[in-house]
Amino acid sequence: MKSSIQRHIKSLKSKGYRVKSKLSFYIPLYTLLFTLSCTFSSCSDEPDAESYYTFTGKMMSQYLQDNENFSQFATIVERAGLMDQLSAYGHYTCFLPNNDAVNAYLRKYNYSSIDDLSDSQCDTIARTHLLPEMYSVSDMADGMLATQNMIKRNVQVEHKTDANNNSVVVVNSNSTISFELQDDSVENGIIQQIDVVLENSTKTVGSLLLQNDEVSIFANAIHETGLDERMDSVEDRQYAEMYEKYKNSKWDVQSIQTGARNAEAVYYPEKRLYGFTAFVVPDVVLKRKGINDVKGLYDEAVKIYSSIYPEDVNKEGWKFEHLTDSINPLKRLLQYHILDRNVQGYNFLTVREDAGIDIDIVNPTEWYTTMLPYTMLKVEKLTVSKWAGPTGIVGDRYLNRRYDDTHNTNGVHVLPTVPEKYDNNAVNGIYFYVDDILKFDENTRDNVDNCRIRMDFSTIFPEIMTNNMRMNGQNIGGSNVGKNYQFPQGYLNGVILRGDSRLTYWYPRSGYYSMNGDEMDAQEVFDITFNIPPVPFSGEWQIRLGFAPMSKADGAERGQVQIYFDGKATGIPLNMAEPIDLPSVYGSSFPDYLNIREDNDKRQEDFKILKNKGYYRGPHSVFNSSDGTKAGKYNTFSQMSHTVRKVLCTVNIEAGKTHTLRIKNVSTVLAKKKEAMLDYLELVPKSVYGVSGSGASEDDL
Repeated sequence: MKSSIQRHIKSLKSKGYRVKSKLSFYIPLYTLLFTLSCTFSSCSDEPDAESYYTFTGKMMSQYLQDNENFSQFATIVERAGLMDQLSAYGHYTCFLPNNDAVNAYLRKYNYSSIDDLSDSQCDTIARTHLLPEMYSVSDMADGMLATQNMIKRNVQVEHKTDANNNSVVVVNSNSTISFELQDDSVENGIIQQIDVVLENSTKTVGSLLLQNDEVSIFANAIHETGLDERMDSVEDRQYAEMYEKYKNSKWDVQSIQTGARNAEAVYYPEKRLYGFTAFVVPDVVLKRKGINDVKGLYDEAVKIYSSIYPEDVNKEGWKFEHLTDSINPLKRLLQYHILDRNVQGYNFLTVREDAGIDIDIVNPTEWYTTMLPYTMLKVEKLTVSKWAGPTGIVGDRYLNRRYDDTHNTNGVHVLPTVPEKYDNNAVNGIYFYVDDILKFDENTRDNVDNCRIRMDFSTIFPEIMTNNMRMNGQNIGGSNVGKNYQFPQGYLNGVILRGDSRLTYWYPRSGYYSMNGDEMDAQEVFDITFNIPPVPFSGEWQIRLGFAPMSKADGAERGQVQIYFDGKATGIPLNMAEPIDLPSVYGSSFPDYLNIREDNDKRQEDFKILKNKGYYRGPHSVFNSSDGTKAGKYNTFSQMSHTVRKVLCTVNIEAGKTHTLRIKNVSTVLAKKKEAMLDYLELVPKSVYGVSGSGASEDDL
């Protein structure tokens, strides 16, 4: 972010603006000051009275009013009641359509003039073009921007070449930022002039699919199985009414401080939206397989699921005449193609910006629950070129892929874009094209999924992704900090908060001892139960918790917790304040892992010492650094005693059933001040953790 600020300053100076020298102090210090300011003021999407910069030029409002070429949009902003807001200090991006673009929009919908638009319509149009953060063209990576517009919808950008061979940015597939006039700076933001008015679809995912004639077989199958009705849900109105009632009283923004952590503003979510992500097979792909209609897709589903669900084959609901039945094979096939969350965009399918993942040695990977009960999809971004195989495209995302030194399942390719003439960004989710049918078959269950499943806690609960909380903030460690969120009872599905338990999501930042820079914490005298992600097959599994052991002196006051699996206590309480380099844990001098990793005997001995105590070092593929990249001061989690994985229990888990973990504060001293860090969870089958024999062990990645 520092570089983008410098680019912005350079741009301003070139236009004759004066930038005061007070910005010249070190950026991370500014980040700290801005964070602390949020403690004493109500941070929100609306900017504070203070600005990142102090200029001598025009405000965005004056820019609109002084340029006749933008008079139409200026009128829309005025009608929306936003002109005063754009007159104040802030940090906006305005995708600004010229008069020709606005007039073309009016003709498209048979309006004779702006006077025909309602104030509500003007408000929607204006907010669609405004972001509460500054984006220069160089800050815009392909995909969805990290910041939503002011009506909480995503903005998609793509770098292309225009007719004059200029590099340009296309917004929402059909609106191009002017090459000559891009990055025009005003005192409270950046102007990006565009040639087409931006629009956001108001249709749901199922309805949007039915408008796409390239996916007619899949879309009609979704309709005939009734899944489009299930994907009609947009918002939990009961929560919305509750939030509106209490937002200025007990639900108001609060300051939370635990241990030595600086007090920070924490918010209750404004909305509880429902979301869906569909992976759709185009007709051309299905027809190459001999599938020409819904009946053909049903027949394919029968082939896949007869061996997975043999007990249902002879039941009435299995037949083609009962496509809406829960056991119908076609319905199951389609459910497995739909996630129960809105992932927001292609570049959000895996962790944004590969944060904290060493992409030279592992492919960033996520696991998401699907609408097919008790199943998950593995989503992987291919970054390790030696594992590309014959068809893999480095940088692209794949589903159910396992291509490494011992496996060669190429998986299903998720295409980065859909054709420009179709909109895939619905009001409650998104859909993507894939190049093959997804199958929860024997190979997926027994090979692809027969591995260590590692999930950041923010991905376990779909609501965090759907409501755009995961990894929120423009960039990790940059000047735009994100928001911390606290979840009231009932917000996260399958989570029970007892007593005065508090469950908080902390936005990502550099240098934290947490995977991807973000974390969740249980606070107060907490007692929290949640559903664990489903396992693909029954058997013996190890459940591990990734966290950073810390005492008050380390920066957080973590306490004693008792773990319960399916309601039964598992072992003695876990002391979350003890790092693994203590004599009581490691038992001897704790070695720097980088010094022993290449010596197999020493590495095996280190592994054995910790495994016998129920611990594993943090993953060697995960790191933190001073600036969020490997270019900064770089530490792998494997070499630090404050980043560990603890075995919570080793239990028999039955697939196809709901299982729970309960985490209870059992600290005896200052229990109210203690917390439990919930960074990531690992579900590990015996085939992985039970490896034995000379020189054999689970990998350290």
